[in-house]
Amino acid sequence: MASGRDSDSSVSPIIKYLVFIFNFLFWLIGLALIGIGAWAFLEKNKLEYNTDSGSGLDLYDITFDLSIIMMIIGGVIFVISFLGCIGALRENLCLLKTFAYVLGFIFLGEVVLACLAFVFSSEVKAKVTDLLAMEGLERYREDDDFRNLIDWTQKTFECCGVSLKGYQDWSRNVYFNCTDDNRSVERCGVPYSCCRQPDDIEATIINTACGHKTQELSIYEAKGIIFTDGCVGSIIGFAENNLYVVGGVAIGLAVPQLLGIFLSRLLSNQIEDTRANWV
Repeated sequence: MASGRDSDSSVSPIIKYLVFIFNFLFWLIGLALIGIGAWAFLEKNKLEYNTDSGSGLDLYDITFDLSIIMMIIGGVIFVISFLGCIGALRENLCLLKTFAYVLGFIFLGEVVLACLAFVFSSEVKAKVTDLLAMEGLERYREDDDFRNLIDWTQKTFECCGVSLKGYQDWSRNVYFNCTDDNRSVERCGVPYSCCRQPDDIEATIINTACGHKTQELSIYEAKGIIFTDGCVGSIIGFAENNLYVVGGVAIGLAVPQLLGIFLSRLLSNQIEDTRANWV
């Protein structure tokens, strides 16, 4: 005859270790993001740390530093998945429920933000455009992460600048503006990533001066040399023309969160049932 402990136990080891493995994988992802972000931050600020200038990071630097953002996201993933790992391994209801509630709150916040962005799309577009113009274009030569991200975006989506002004947006940057007192060799130009053929010298050599003086050209003349449309409009157009890709990305982000909530709640219910049978 089976003992009372065996017959009353209803915690499935499959569910238990699925929750553990699921969270362990995301724990590793969070740890990797923290490590990569920390490495990128230290490499980027190595020169500053080797000087006695005493200059520190202000709130803007922290908010728009991609390496810090990566560390924050990695830290959030690390903590949440740690709760799920330990909660599943120790069958701890407090940790499991905290994990499920936090993950559910984050998912709900994402849904609310997506709905607000859809309802107030014009306002969001204007705000994002202004923010990118200020923090992206103006800091292009000051932040390596932003520069690489902007160059990748302009090459990938075949765009230049941010707003409807397109390539003329680069006049906001001190190195590319067309003012008379600008002595930069890049005056009135745009970055090479705006060019239609940035490697027109040789296939393996990028012509970084391909966008030289293009802001002085009319849009019809510039179109033959560089991309002239702003990136915000180009990205929105890409999304509208590739709804299956956008939907796939959205599903890819939603499914792991919903799966984590479902499995953790299922395991919590099994633990509660088991404990109730012992009373």
